[in-house]
Amino acid sequence: MQPKMIADLPSQEFQPRIYGVGAWTEHLYFGYDLVAHERPGLLVELGTDRGESYFAFCQSIAENKTGTRCFAVDTWKGDAQSGFYEETIFKNVAAHNARYYKSFSTLLRCRFDDALKRFAGAKIDILHLDGLHGEDAVRHDLESWLPKLAPGGLLLLHDVNVHRPDFGAWKAWDELTGRGRAFMFRDGPGLGLWEKPPKSESRFRDLFLEPENNSATGTLVVYYHERSRKLQERITRETESGVMQQTGFAQETVIQIFHTADGTHREEDSVCVRIGHGDWKNVAISLPPGAEALPLRIDFVSPHTVIDIAHLRVAKSGQNLFDANKPADFDQIAIRGDAERLAQPEFLRLKISGIDPQLYLPPLAAAGDQPLRVEMRLRVRAQNQQTEFVA
Repeated sequence: MQPKMIADLPSQEFQPRIYGVGAWTEHLYFGYDLVAHERPGLLVELGTDRGESYFAFCQSIAENKTGTRCFAVDTWKGDAQSGFYEETIFKNVAAHNARYYKSFSTLLRCRFDDALKRFAGAKIDILHLDGLHGEDAVRHDLESWLPKLAPGGLLLLHDVNVHRPDFGAWKAWDELTGRGRAFMFRDGPGLGLWEKPPKSESRFRDLFLEPENNSATGTLVVYYHERSRKLQERITRETESGVMQQTGFAQETVIQIFHTADGTHREEDSVCVRIGHGDWKNVAISLPPGAEALPLRIDFVSPHTVIDIAHLRVAKSGQNLFDANKPADFDQIAIRGDAERLAQPEFLRLKISGIDPQLYLPPLAAAGDQPLRVEMRLRVRAQNQQTEFVA
């Protein structure tokens, strides 16, 4: 039998509208309960992207009638870590917000620093920080925004369990834990819960922030882990069946380009962009200075789609190192992973069966200080979608 505290959690009835489109899936049920129990007057999220975390907060506000006013701050253009993207993302987020939450939710499309003046005299009850994750960026955002957090307010800091060289949230988190009560969820990239002194009375937060509640905390962590695991299983089923790809928030493809000097492809040596589906897109991606192409690998996170590539070029200092715009040119590209080449007389057509199709270009000599530039003209569509073959 479930402990009473588990049976009474508001998230027992929570059916998220937005899920599986970001790195917050592991924490959706906790975020929902936190808002329901804390009933904040003002909630601010810095870094919203497709809204997986933000809309979980909003759904809790609406369904639990907390009376919260909330703001999402983002440029909705992407960044060097999460990848840059086009207008499709913001249009989807704005439409979802207008449909369900416009009475209490405001989207602020600007840089975090530019939004500070909007909260000049405000005291934020819950602040969620999920922007750039480099150490300097995280420290800057905390220094700018923690003064806006009300005494006894709560900070949620994402990616505190990621120890990659380009991520530094964990360092800032380690320092915060000495300045107030804190708890860390270790699932996925990690989520930190920190209370700004002085201590505030709240039964729900105390279950995580008070050491004497270790047993109850463990029970809750297991509960949230299991809810997340079941949701992940649902996402896997819906991705494999193609159901997930029918939702507006999944009508996007991540293009990840790996550069290497030794033939090994690493996450930290890659650049991402995201594009919407349907129309032909011209994509230009500049790689970091010094990046080499021995060889370049291009991955597409785009299950159950057909990808048409009409042109693929790699250039440096205006000189073409690789240029494919007809079938014979594309024969130089090795296709691996969850991709199958389909017959098409004009361009490269790929049928994508899973989340990891890979294209390997031939090794290219790319010496020099100027950055490599990868350009593509491509189109992504659902496998059952009929379209003309005009590039």
